[in-house]
Amino acid sequence: MIKYLALAIFSMFVFSSCSNNQGDNNVSRFYDDGRARPVVAISSVIDSTTYDLPWSLSEEITYLIKSHLSNNKNLFLSSTEVMDESLTNTDNPFDINIAWMKDRFDNSEFLVFLELLNHNELKKDQISNLEMSMRIRIIDVRAKEPKVILQECIDDNYYIAKGSIRADYQNTIWGSQEYANSRMGLAHKQLAKEISDRISDYIALSKSR
Repeated sequence: MIKYLALAIFSMFVFSSCSNNQGDNNVSRFYDDGRARPVVAISSVIDSTTYDLPWSLSEEITYLIKSHLSNNKNLFLSSTEVMDESLTNTDNPFDINIAWMKDRFDNSEFLVFLELLNHNELKKDQISNLEMSMRIRIIDVRAKEPKVILQECIDDNYYIAKGSIRADYQNTIWGSQEYANSRMGLAHKQLAKEISDRISDYIALSKSR
């Protein structure tokens, strides 16, 4: 009897641990004192640019943003894959009508949608700037009616010094150490951090109200 009781308790512990750690993060669903962290679902970045690279800009920037958010101990990040699967080809997350979001994403409290609008190198006199624009929208779905708590476009410029060596991004690709230290790799990290900080700040503010 004691053996079966111990086995049952162990099974409950394992199930609870797995449930608390589901998602795209390194943080459990609950604080140590039992309070629940805000549950945030973020979709893959919509890439509306025509910038040509041998990898997906959407995958790279989505990964960078999720990496920042997954280490934020003040929120719990749901699975991006599950959220993407819940979206259809006719859904427009930036439309005025957001009523459909209420019951579409189970157990989530905040929904984050991102769209990369611009990714372009502007050159003048051997000096270049990598210009990037990201549209961001955060929806609070805790109440009866979904509510937009943030909607803005973040513009970022990454200065490329005169005389710097241009990387060959057909060979210096995302995932390599060379790319991580390249101008574009560093610029994307900068953009991802800025967006992640923005998301974290607004969710913390909304959660405190």
